[in-house]
Amino acid sequence: MSKLIEFENGELVAIGNFLAQAKLKGKASRGRTKLIKLIEDKNKEYNEERDTVRDPYFQVDEKGEKIVKDNKYVLKDTSKGKELDKELADLAEETVGIEFTEYNEKIKALYDALDNYNYELSNADAVIYDLLLDKLEENYEKEGK
Repeated sequence: MSKLIEFENGELVAIGNFLAQAKLKGKASRGRTKLIKLIEDKNKEYNEERDTVRDPYFQVDEKGEKIVKDNKYVLKDTSKGKELDKELADLAEETVGIEFTEYNEKIKALYDALDNYNYELSNADAVIYDLLLDKLEENYEKEGK
């Protein structure tokens, strides 16, 4: 049975960061490492897509490099800023699927460890924890495991 977990592009970094700081050991830690790697690959694709969306909006120099002023890229047309923001927001909200069938046993151990996580979480960590558990439950609860 295929295993797939879906997130929005804009959630990937927060999930990876949460996983990186979670206190895990053994197979759960190995599952975390595998999931972080898969998330990093998807985040790289997302960043490449962001560049594809953004590049037409920015001025470039004779070498083709984006022009930077005051630590910001310079827009070709300042009236297009809201249009660019909308395109980037839409991209951040797009769903991305992460297929993890080959790491199912390790990710199941990660799920079990997170489901029984004994450390206090608050603020953004609590929200990401809840999101991650909901997504993993979609794979494991229907199996009755």
